[in-house]
Amino acid sequence: MNVAVIIPTLNEAENIGKLIPSIHDALKSDYIVVVVDDNSKDGTQDVVLNLSKSYPVKLIARPGKLGLASAVIDGINAQQADAYIVMDADFSHPPELLPELRRNIETYDLVVASRHVKGGGVSGWPLKRRIISSVAILMARPLTRVKDTTSGFFAIRGACLKNVNLTPLGFKIGLECFVKANWDSYIELPFIFTDRKYGSSKLRRGEFLAYIKHLSQLYLYSIKRAIYRHLHPHRK
Repeated sequence: MNVAVIIPTLNEAENIGKLIPSIHDALKSDYIVVVVDDNSKDGTQDVVLNLSKSYPVKLIARPGKLGLASAVIDGINAQQADAYIVMDADFSHPPELLPELRRNIETYDLVVASRHVKGGGVSGWPLKRRIISSVAILMARPLTRVKDTTSGFFAIRGACLKNVNLTPLGFKIGLECFVKANWDSYIELPFIFTDRKYGSSKLRRGEFLAYIKHLSQLYLYSIKRAIYRHLHPHRK
């Protein structure tokens, strides 16, 4: 099974230069890295283009800051693959877990790297951030069977995304896929989320407002889907 690793970037030159070789060490073959960059000013695109001479890497250069979720969608649309793995560029998502994600996506439709199953967790978060994260997860819990509803590190089969209209707001592309994609089987693999070592966080207050709007959209979508399935029980 060939996989495309989708990585959205914004000023991640220092991280992406280390991450791509680490991905290669983890996956070895039958993969491509698709970096979707939102017009970084720190030379991120130059680093990626240079690495593409030695590794299977594709760069999607976008004209400005258009958002993490839409970057992932553009990356998926730009590369046909049996499965897609979505991860951040800042090493908060450990590349060492990639082989396990790929191995499990051969069996399951959806594989989620989870902080909220036995063995998972976060490292170095202050109490305020833990509370905010827990509240965000609880707010989305009725929408999906996935426990770590806000995880951004996951793998999904390409077939599960066919004819699916992904329209996320903000940065929670994982939640959009967990709710809308046509998956049946899934598994959550434990991992420890660690804050970035280099660069600065892209999270701002506006991102949390977008999350609330995104949740509203997904609840409305779920209600409409439930009504449709009730009226048309023999259709998906």
